Amino acid sequence: MHVPAGSRIDPAPLTVALLGNPNTGKSTLFTALAGIPARVGNYPGVTVEEKLGRFTHRGHAIDLVDLPGTYSLAAQSPDEQIAVDVLQGRMAGVPRPHGVVVVADATNLERNMFLATQAMELGLPLVIALTLSDVADRKGITIDGAELSRRLGCPVVRVAAPRGEGIAELREHLLAMATPPRPLPLATEPDGRTPRAREAIARYAAIEELLRGIVGHDPQPHRSLEDRIDAVVTHRIWGTLVFAAVMLTMFTGIFRLAPPLMDLISAGMDSLAAFVADLLPDGPIRSLVVDGILAGVGGSVVFVPQIAMLFLFIAILEGCGYLSRAAFLMDRLLVAAGLSGKSFIPLLSSFACAIPGIMAARTIENRRDRLLTILVAPLMSCSARLPVYLLLCGAFVPDRGFGFSWLPLRAVVLAGLYALGVIVAAVVATALSRTVFRGPPQPFVMELPGWRWPRPMVVMERVREASVSFLLNAGTLIVAISIVLWALMNYPRSDAVIAADVAAGRAALEATLAASDPTDPGRAEWTAALAALDTPEGLDAARHGAAQRHSLLGRAGRFIEPVVRPLGWDWRIGCAALASFPAREVVLATLGVIYNLGDVDPEETAGATALERRLKAARWDGTNRPVFTLPVALSIMVFFALCAQCASTLVVIGKETGSWVWPVVTFTYMTVLAWLGAFAIYRLGIFLGW
Repeated sequence: MHVPAGSRIDPAPLTVALLGNPNTGKSTLFTALAGIPARVGNYPGVTVEEKLGRFTHRGHAIDLVDLPGTYSLAAQSPDEQIAVDVLQGRMAGVPRPHGVVVVADATNLERNMFLATQAMELGLPLVIALTLSDVADRKGITIDGAELSRRLGCPVVRVAAPRGEGIAELREHLLAMATPPRPLPLATEPDGRTPRAREAIARYAAIEELLRGIVGHDPQPHRSLEDRIDAVVTHRIWGTLVFAAVMLTMFTGIFRLAPPLMDLISAGMDSLAAFVADLLPDGPIRSLVVDGILAGVGGSVVFVPQIAMLFLFIAILEGCGYLSRAAFLMDRLLVAAGLSGKSFIPLLSSFACAIPGIMAARTIENRRDRLLTILVAPLMSCSARLPVYLLLCGAFVPDRGFGFSWLPLRAVVLAGLYALGVIVAAVVATALSRTVFRGPPQPFVMELPGWRWPRPMVVMERVREASVSFLLNAGTLIVAISIVLWALMNYPRSDAVIAADVAAGRAALEATLAASDPTDPGRAEWTAALAALDTPEGLDAARHGAAQRHSLLGRAGRFIEPVVRPLGWDWRIGCAALASFPAREVVLATLGVIYNLGDVDPEETAGATALERRLKAARWDGTNRPVFTLPVALSIMVFFALCAQCASTLVVIGKETGSWVWPVVTFTYMTVLAWLGAFAIYRLGIFLGW
């Protein structure tokens, strides 16, 4: 914020609220007036975002509050209720605005005047900003702003924010907010409709009379390019093909562009951990800092590129107007599963991470549809599941074609895991909509915004907000849980017990090697493992693994073994599943440690070839029977595809729903489904001789 020399800033800034429908250029206008937000957070007690920008004009400080987009002040969603509470001074910790700027789309003025006329009745000074005026010019739409201002009794400013038109005039009007506008007289409608319907009819009748002679339309000689594009992207067949191509491009971009940045962040965190480890003496403090705190921070920060990439694509698609067309196209498919078209964006976001997907459900007005969307969003296969899929597919799914030589079986299995989440989500949504959430989904009514180029500043601000929000909300939770997990995996600790366990492991390896056939392919691995115990590094890894087995988490793994054994798992796989609760991807390193195999070399992790070999060499305790087979691998993958092993997701569900009942419900039903799915695929694999 730049303050000219000698300027005076009032100690009590003028607070102005920015109010408008979605897709009216409100974010662009906010940026043009106030620049980058001075504060982005949540309103007190709720998870709806609060965005505040401060700027100065003629020595006066002005706080600009960007309210959530809404179509009406008759609140139906959390976002709309926040806008009403702020405007009426009922939001704790947020001062009532001194005035309101109503952002109205000049290309659809009648629709936007519905909200404007409601805002006029609040008794606050008001300015109407006619945004997208340049787009209206191209469409041949003319608006007599002076006459409209005279009829309303408040300033009406023509604005084209990207090129700065009307910004200086708008700032002048902000300082002159003193006289409340005249309320618009409503026509009466003496019939038996509901009060809300009667108000809408009366208000639109008054708006129609108000705009008579104000808005003009030049005749268009032929159908515009925008209309021709809409005819394609909203077509039942062509639109679906375009949608599939756009989604494929988006996910391909996320998976190809994000990994290099993730590897760079991961390498940086590894270097930092190694540096800190060299500074601190060996002991529990170093282990807590390196294995607990830094590991938790690294596990959080590494996902920022994927979150940023996802919101970059979404912001671009939303900014150009395509997402509204996609939601319109998907509406009929979602309605068949008991959802509404507004569930599309949250479910789409959940393929990268369920957290932003669940948070995106705030825009759904109907509480039934919002809860239903939140409950099924975690079933979408997020990016954290992908490393587990790739590891187990590469190690245990045969490297051959599926029907055709050019169609790899591994690719079919991987695609099937993603499809499994979608199919199960549709089944769950259908079942819930006909039982617990009985009733039809909310009708999906929306206006399609005009096509326009996304504004780079708005896009990058959306990416920044999403990344910071993820770090502050989800990241801190994962860090805290990782510290708890470190404690559970390291205590209690007894040197005598650890030494006895290592000795028993050595004796078991020697006995297995002595009893094995010379042609047994596992002899090389057993010999190598036995030789490793004679090295300082191998002995240290063995002691570390023994400590893990006798820790609280290791004991928990043994305790739940009767539950996981029907899935083909031993207690160690069950323990690894428990350890992966904070973040699913930690199961890879956990498997390496818990099988007494030591830490995985980061260079070997690329392609996971070393870890694949180690898992293939794992044997059940006291036997020569392999732990991992194709049915077991499929069982684990199906379990991870359906289980709610993400503590931060459950916490966000609790915050978004305002109750801890729904996180418990989500965890319970997903865990049951995961167990049943894993049991079914394991038994099927055994039956078919896999």
